Amino acid sequence: MQLSRRNTLLAGGLLLPGMASAATPSALPPQPEHSGMARARLGVTENPFGPSPAARRAIVESVAEAAYYPHSEAPLRDIIARQEGLAHDHLTLSSGSLDALTLLTVAIAQSGRVVAPAPSYDTHLIYAARQGIESDRVPLRADHHFDLDAMLAAIGPQTKLAYVCNPNNPTGLRPDPEALRAFCIAASAKVPVLVDEAYFELAPDPHRQSMASLVREGHDVIVTRTFSKVYGLAGFRIAYTLAQPERIRLLNSRITTSRNQAGLAAAAACLGDTAYLAGAIAYLKGCREQIYRICEANRLRYLPSDGTFVYIDCGMPAAALQQRLKALSVEVRLFEGEAYRNWMRVGTATPAELAYFAKVLPEALKG
Repeated sequence: MQLSRRNTLLAGGLLLPGMASAATPSALPPQPEHSGMARARLGVTENPFGPSPAARRAIVESVAEAAYYPHSEAPLRDIIARQEGLAHDHLTLSSGSLDALTLLTVAIAQSGRVVAPAPSYDTHLIYAARQGIESDRVPLRADHHFDLDAMLAAIGPQTKLAYVCNPNNPTGLRPDPEALRAFCIAASAKVPVLVDEAYFELAPDPHRQSMASLVREGHDVIVTRTFSKVYGLAGFRIAYTLAQPERIRLLNSRITTSRNQAGLAAAAACLGDTAYLAGAIAYLKGCREQIYRICEANRLRYLPSDGTFVYIDCGMPAAALQQRLKALSVEVRLFEGEAYRNWMRVGTATPAELAYFAKVLPEALKG
C-alpha cells in the first residue's frame, strides 16, 4: 500500500511544543499523492503541518462562494497593509510568489540582464531565459554566503534587475541584515532589487531581517512573500508583494487572473495567528533537526538552515546519489554550479518520510 503524506505524518508522531494548541496532526485532511508516488518527497519545500485551524474553517466556509468569482481582495490586503505600515498602492496579491517573481523579472528585465547569486532559487530566471533574458550569476563566497560586493560590482549598463533570496535557497543562510540593507540601497539606486522572502517567518527576528522597511522608505526594492511555506497553503497559491506604486502597477498589469476564494479566505484567517505560527515553526525546526541528525549519523557535512530545507555535502557527485535515492523512492533536489556538484537540498517533510530517508541513505551512499 502506498503511503500518503497524511499517513506518514500521523505515523511519524512528531508533536512539538505549541503544536497541540495550534493544529494537531490528527486534524489533517487527506492529501493528494505526488508525482511518482515517492516514499519520501524531499525535493520540494512544503510544510506538511498544514494550514491553521482558522484557515481550515475559512476554507470550508468558502465553499458556499465557490460558484462565484472572488469579488474582493480587500480583507487580506487590509491585514497586510496594517501589518506592514503601507498604503494599498504599495502592495498586491498573486497566485504564489513564483507568479510575482516571474512576471516582474520578465517585465523589468526585458531587453536586459539580471544579476543574481549562484546557487540560488532560479525557477523564475529559467523562465526569463526562455524569453531571451539572461542572468549574470555571481558565485557565493567560500563561506557559502552572498558576495554582495561582487553582486554590486556586477551591475552594469545592461543590468535591469538584481535578485536575492533571503534566506538563500538552497543554502538556507541569511546575510547580515545591515549588509543586505546597504546592498539593496546601493543597488536600487541603479536598478530595481527583487528580494524573495518566501521563508520570512522562520527568521529569528523576521522584521529586522526583512527588507520591507526599504519599501516604506521609498527605495526601489520589491519584496515578495508567500503563504505556501510556513503557513502550509502551498496548494492554494496565494502570496503578496510589497513595492513602490509604479512597480505594483506594473505587476498588476501583467497578472492575468484573480486569486481563488479559498486561498484568500485562508490567508486572511491565518495571518497574525501567533499560536498557530509558533506551532508551525516548531514543527519545521523539528524536521530540520531530524535532517541534521541524519547527516551526522552518516558523517555528512550540512549548512544550518533558516528555510524549510537543508543543504548537504554528499561527499560524492550529487547527481549520482540523486539517482540512487530515486531508485529507492526518495526525491531530492540539486542546484547548478560546479562548486556545488557534491551538494543536494533535502526539504522538510513528514517525520516518517524523513525516517525512511534515514533508513535508505546509507545504502545509497554505498552505491
